[in-house]
Amino acid sequence: MSRVLVTGGSRGIGRSICLRIARDALARGEKPKIVVTGTGTSPDLGNVVAELEAMGAAALAVTGDLNDPEVPKRLVAQAVEFCGGLDAVVHNAGGTVAGTLMKISVANWDSVFAVNCRAFFLLGVAAQPALRQSKGALCAIGSNAAERVQAFLNAYPPSKAALLMLVQQMAYEWGRYGIRVNCVSPGLTMSRSTEAALSDVKDQERVGAHIPLKRVGTPEDIANAVAFIIGPDATYITGENINVDGGLRHLGSEQMLSEGAGSWAAEKGGMLKTS
Repeated sequence: MSRVLVTGGSRGIGRSICLRIARDALARGEKPKIVVTGTGTSPDLGNVVAELEAMGAAALAVTGDLNDPEVPKRLVAQAVEFCGGLDAVVHNAGGTVAGTLMKISVANWDSVFAVNCRAFFLLGVAAQPALRQSKGALCAIGSNAAERVQAFLNAYPPSKAALLMLVQQMAYEWGRYGIRVNCVSPGLTMSRSTEAALSDVKDQERVGAHIPLKRVGTPEDIANAVAFIIGPDATYITGENINVDGGLRHLGSEQMLSEGAGSWAAEKGGMLKTS
């Protein structure tokens, strides 16, 4: 899998995914071609491209707001042109708005679903012809929030639950074309959405104490799973969800909300998301 489009690839989990994909392709003697997407004018996109090029990969930065239903098609078209085809699409971009269900606006609800779920559908539809040619793969970055209540995240868990079912539907419909569709679901991970709240080592240790493996996840943990599921060792796996959460999902929601990351999130202002 050397020709890959990664949304939300400028920092954190997305950056680690890009670097891991490039490293694996180079190790196989392939020339990686990676298109990295993001929003705005942040220098992070350019920095990732520079890192990839320094490794020996060809890389392109593309911007676009995934709230716009026309953007996914454009991103895929640019990726296909740059890469000369596509082997995989990884949808890492995501977002949420902190607060309760009674506080979120319709516009914010729609935005969360647009970026977290609808964009993956539109990316898949646009990329399907290229992926049919390459017998390629789609990977969504989900969340263990798809299977459990999470405090102060209103639309985020429902959007990730919808994403998980979308993955299964796409896998069912497109398997006949040799396209594999899977999901990797992080738990609490050091990423751009948690870096401010988890910048203190004591906070990391406090939250990590409630996770069975006793630590917060890293972007590299997620990238490792993505590299596997889109790679040559997973060619008979489709429609699956890999939880990369240190065992967090095996704790009941009530337990987490009362004693773990949920109560910690309340103290920190309720901003806990995983991708």
